[in-house]
Amino acid sequence: MKRLLPFFCFMFLAIISSGQCDDLFFSEYVEGYANNKALEIYNPTSEAIELSDYSIARFSNGSTSVGDNKVIGLPNHLLEPNDVFVIVVDLTDTSQWNSQFDKPAWNGFNVIDTIYDAVTGDVLLDSLGNAIIGPQYLDGSALFGDEYNEEYDLQCKADVFLCPDYDTNNTMYFNGNDAMALLKGEALEADGSNLLDVIGVIGEDPTVSIMQDAWVDADGGWLTKDKTLVRSYSVDNGRNAFSEVISTQGGTFVGEGWFKSYKNDFSYLGIHNSVCNTEDAPNKFSCSLGPILSSTELSPIAFKVFPNPTSTGELQIEAEANISKVEIFNVIGEKLITDTSMNNSSLASINVDQLQNGAYLVKVYFSNNHFSMKKLIVE
Repeated sequence: MKRLLPFFCFMFLAIISSGQCDDLFFSEYVEGYANNKALEIYNPTSEAIELSDYSIARFSNGSTSVGDNKVIGLPNHLLEPNDVFVIVVDLTDTSQWNSQFDKPAWNGFNVIDTIYDAVTGDVLLDSLGNAIIGPQYLDGSALFGDEYNEEYDLQCKADVFLCPDYDTNNTMYFNGNDAMALLKGEALEADGSNLLDVIGVIGEDPTVSIMQDAWVDADGGWLTKDKTLVRSYSVDNGRNAFSEVISTQGGTFVGEGWFKSYKNDFSYLGIHNSVCNTEDAPNKFSCSLGPILSSTELSPIAFKVFPNPTSTGELQIEAEANISKVEIFNVIGEKLITDTSMNNSSLASINVDQLQNGAYLVKVYFSNNHFSMKKLIVE
């Protein structure tokens, strides 16, 4: 069933605009390589908000309606004041690498390098003539390195993964010409009164209206394709006035209220600095270090895993700081082992008898919930 926006009645409605810092809005948008897609939702209020009362909708390719497979409710989660919730498309299975729809979101162990045309061998270039970098693969299989690089880890920023099956629900499979909306409730009301925030313009397809693959800024640069957008500090409510977000009402999108960063920049996800905050927050967030200043370099705590590869059933870990917990995951993110028996020692011995031959991720936790990761091979 379609949820139609009744544009014929918009002329008789007052323009809706949220009050200051009084309801959820989008604080970040990531449209990166393949399925590196994420949305961050921010609670600007002084009270915790139940996310299951809200939904995300995708108006694809200039559509003025959304089908059932393009609206998805948010999970049951109480979002604290001034906190954020990060949603990433649910594609983590590296075995599906050879399908365009199923290329997984990066996990920090992907080998990232220059991408070449498979036929000609030429370096692939973006619209500005810059070499495109991305994950490397061989015979349809993704290549992973031994060292963890947080700069290339989108999966670690996720609070939830949504839309694992495109044919069932493809809300999170947005591209540069899709308007993304935040709704209060499970579906768009007939009068649009529960429309809280919109990225892009509902009813406009920029590939037709301006002959571009995305909405563009004042300089003609893409905003919603191959870019990360971060909401400006001064923004205190969602963008939902019909005159701004509805094409037939004169809506446009040139990035007002957003800061544009480069493709596959995940460093801002996980925290939002806003005028609505009771205290200023850092602009960036590290999965391993927590909130960081923009100028701070990521420096995960070093540790050794041996033997690696292992076939002994016993794994030794030696770190530069006291260890509080060790977790081991398979390459699709399933947690297989949790061990807290090391009593804050810098040495740990982990039984891995249950692991079958293959590749795994070892995640070692230290104080203040900081962690570092390495790849483990079991033979």
